Amino acid sequence: MVHQITYFKDAFSAWEQWNLTDFDYKCEHVLAFKSALEGQQSTVAKVVSYHLQQASTLLAETHQLVGPTGETNELYAAGRGVALVICENNIEPAYNSLYSAFAMITCALIAGNSVVVCSDNAELNQLVKQAVALANFPSNLVQVVAYDASAPLLESDVRSVGYVGRSQVEHALNLQLAKRDGAIVGLVSETDLESPKLAHDPHLSLRFITERTRTINITAVGGNATLLELGNETH
Repeated sequence: MVHQITYFKDAFSAWEQWNLTDFDYKCEHVLAFKSALEGQQSTVAKVVSYHLQQASTLLAETHQLVGPTGETNELYAAGRGVALVICENNIEPAYNSLYSAFAMITCALIAGNSVVVCSDNAELNQLVKQAVALANFPSNLVQVVAYDASAPLLESDVRSVGYVGRSQVEHALNLQLAKRDGAIVGLVSETDLESPKLAHDPHLSLRFITERTRTINITAVGGNATLLELGNETH
């Protein structure tokens, strides 16, 4: 249990710093993550590349909102916090399980979250660890732990949960998350591995974000030129 608490604290600290970086910085690291995978699993690298491209369209730009004269209002996406990606072992077809897990990891990262992968899948764990090391991600931004660690970690203040596996476990996870106090935790799951949809969902990154607004009082930071001109007019 002590180890699980440490995993969460480390992941939370990493998220606080990662979430402050701009989209280009995140994109640079995820591109390095993709490049590291190309030499090991080219199809997985294509999955990462696809979701990075889709997220760039959806998340890279801020949106200007209508507001009172004298201030600017922007809508932008930010990470929710620590995301768990839980992957069952011995799920067939194994390659679809792998693609779905990497789709979730990629989208959680580019959206601004830290990620804890809970898995006993040797291939998945090795690919993640090697790619993370080569991508030079910030310390503890992506951690790989045993599948059994997911149960105590779910009691921590995680903000997103991804699951690849069986529908019965998915149902139990939904119930467990629904009973939690505090912030609502989104569950993103893939249980139909014969015809998976998540790996090809162009909007998957939106499942891992929260929307925020930024308001700047232009007058307070030096004045709005248009307003100053209006003030000098004689009537």
